[in-house]
Amino acid sequence: MSKLIAFVGSPRKNGNIDTVVKEVIRGATEKQIDTKIYYLNDMTIKPCQACMYCRQPEHDHCVIQDDLKQVYAEIKEADYLILSSPVYIHQMSGLLKNLLDRFYPLTNEKHKPRFGIKKTIFIYSQAAPIPLIFNRYFRYTEKSLKAMGIKPIKRITVLGAFTKDSIQKKKRILNKAYNVGKNLANN
Repeated sequence: MSKLIAFVGSPRKNGNIDTVVKEVIRGATEKQIDTKIYYLNDMTIKPCQACMYCRQPEHDHCVIQDDLKQVYAEIKEADYLILSSPVYIHQMSGLLKNLLDRFYPLTNEKHKPRFGIKKTIFIYSQAAPIPLIFNRYFRYTEKSLKAMGIKPIKRITVLGAFTKDSIQKKKRILNKAYNVGKNLANN
């Protein structure tokens, strides 16, 4: 059975990001894909300490003892990831950036993916109603994660997300998110 792990990089539960993530999950669940959601705002995730512990061949995890300790094993088993964030000051939230900094153990000492390829859905929300305004940043972010085995397969962007419930008026995006989940393959 395939497994999907979602990381919600917004502090707002039931906000725009969380709602879109749940729609992808709903579609994936219909395909009997095992799913789990992590709310980064509810987790204790310390910043990377640049200790290089995870660079040693015998270590496939971070030395820091926090809530990510259990997550590394789950990522190892996952087929799919969801990385999601609102855009704050032209970038992803600090919650998601902190997680990604701690993804360094996903690569081995030769900077090759340690846990294989993780097909990844990126979900962003932005107040700006202009569709392409942050595309360069999104592409850069997604491309930089490929070395870790994080392979972008879909991007969903919520435009004009001025309020935490803006997504409720965007049925097309919600339907797209559901279909993205429903179209994932269950191995």
